[in-house]
Parts: sequence; C-alpha cells; structure tokens
Amino acid sequence: MTQFQILQLAALLMVLGLVLPGFLYYAKRAGKGALLRSIAIWLAVALVIALLYRTFGGG
Repeated sequence: MTQFQILQLAALLMVLGLVLPGFLYYAKRAGKGALLRSIAIWLAVALVIALLYRTFGGG
C-alpha cells in the first residue's frame, strides 16, 4: 500500500465514524421497511453516480 492509499483509508474510516452513529440512530427510530427503502435509494444513487463516472469521467 502506498502512502496515498493509507491516507484514503484513514479518511474513509473517519467518514464512517461520522456517518455510522447517525445511521444507527435512524435505524433504531425508523422501522425496517423505511430503513430498507433508504438503503435501496442510496444504493441506486451510488450506482447512477458510478455509471456516470464510468461513462464520462476517469479519462
């Protein structure tokens, strides 16, 4: 692993540390149906972004 990859991993872990508590709070408050719907929506958004990046970006 290069130094840049280690920094990317550290940044990803820090973002996960910020997002995970909010996600767990939402998961506890919302029902399973709402939670699964939210996960499906976010996965669809990530898929669209990945497809757009693959098509138009990444030179």
